[in-house]
Amino acid sequence: MSHRKFEHPRHGSLGFLPRKRSSPATAERVLKSFPRDDPKKPCHLTAFLGYKAGMTHIVVRSRSLAPIRKMKGLKQKKAHLMEIQVNGGTIADKVDYGYKFFEEVPVDAVFQKDEMIDIIGVTKGKGYEGVVTRWGVTRLPRKTHRGLRKVACIGAWHPARVSYTVARAGQNGYHHRTEMNKKVYKIGKAGQESHDASTEFDRTEKDITPMGGFPHYGIIKGDYLMIKGCCVGPKKRVVTLRQSLLKQTSRLALEEIKLKFIDTSSKFGHGRFQTTDEKQRFFGKLKA
Repeated sequence: MSHRKFEHPRHGSLGFLPRKRSSPATAERVLKSFPRDDPKKPCHLTAFLGYKAGMTHIVVRSRSLAPIRKMKGLKQKKAHLMEIQVNGGTIADKVDYGYKFFEEVPVDAVFQKDEMIDIIGVTKGKGYEGVVTRWGVTRLPRKTHRGLRKVACIGAWHPARVSYTVARAGQNGYHHRTEMNKKVYKIGKAGQESHDASTEFDRTEKDITPMGGFPHYGIIKGDYLMIKGCCVGPKKRVVTLRQSLLKQTSRLALEEIKLKFIDTSSKFGHGRFQTTDEKQRFFGKLKA
């Protein structure tokens, strides 16, 4: 018998309301939560700012994050400012520790390989979206009067108002979000061997930047982090990297990762070659 259900689970989570645009300074504002401070441990920073660069693949998906530093041709009118908590030691020890990083904070001073971290940032903006795209509600039957990508009933006559729990059209994307438990696969330093994408199983000499650069970002010139999984926001958006608030005890978190292969083929289309020399050897000397 074909008929519509009388009840079903609701579409969309109410835990992320209101779904409105994030404030411009939200991504780099003072964080509300940091890992618990332990005076018995040595002093260390608990967070870091970086730019989202792009995606490549190794054994699984990963993303590279480049830190903020002065680069030629980068027209940054206003510096990104943020307060980062220093954990460990006494107050005097924290002050002395902070003096060391007045010029630049290296990424390896905050994070380590195989560590689990959190990513805090603003997602990609989608603009004004309809209720089907925004909340994932079911389309109405084809012969529905006055449109079918709608919610058929938005509430009872009384109370004489629309409840906040009813799915409605509006802003989608550009929301402040926190993604937890991202594993650090690799940490690279500018001008060192760690900036090379070769591994024990793949001895090809190649840089971490893919051929042609990361789309909409370019070339990785400074320190970088390679993490597993997705990262909020578009390319070149500032994201905050924070040490995990929880004590990691799972097998996945404690596993030591050994990279076998890092893909550096072109991300513009379907890349076939890992290096420029490999491409030249394949095509040979082209005719003028």
